[in-house]
Amino acid sequence: MVRRGLLVDGVLEWELTILFIALFITQSIIFAALLLRLKKKLYSIRALKTWEPFLTVEKPSPTTLKVLKELSSSDGLEARELSKRLGLSREYTARLLKRMVEEGLVVRRGKPYKYQLTELGVRLLKESEA
Repeated sequence: MVRRGLLVDGVLEWELTILFIALFITQSIIFAALLLRLKKKLYSIRALKTWEPFLTVEKPSPTTLKVLKELSSSDGLEARELSKRLGLSREYTARLLKRMVEEGLVVRRGKPYKYQLTELGVRLLKESEA
């Protein structure tokens, strides 16, 4: 790069400055547009997560129904007690309860954790008994 006064390799410095400013503005606009698109997707994912328990059409497994019945007949059970009552391993019971919490069928409260039915869990149990 040879510098001769206001010229850099035959191009005026102010022309390069304007070019860099224009590129910076363009880059900023593109970045802002991408951020807005990402924000819209995030909100749509959150909205879907909110309604996800109501959108599932899968029939609950017999084991899930047994868990729902046991929880409905108590004021909340620990995972250990639930696994004893149903004759399931503690590991399987823990995985099952975690999935049921994620699906909104049960809630986990207190320490040690006690699992209780949610409104959705009660409704699913009633529908399966009908």
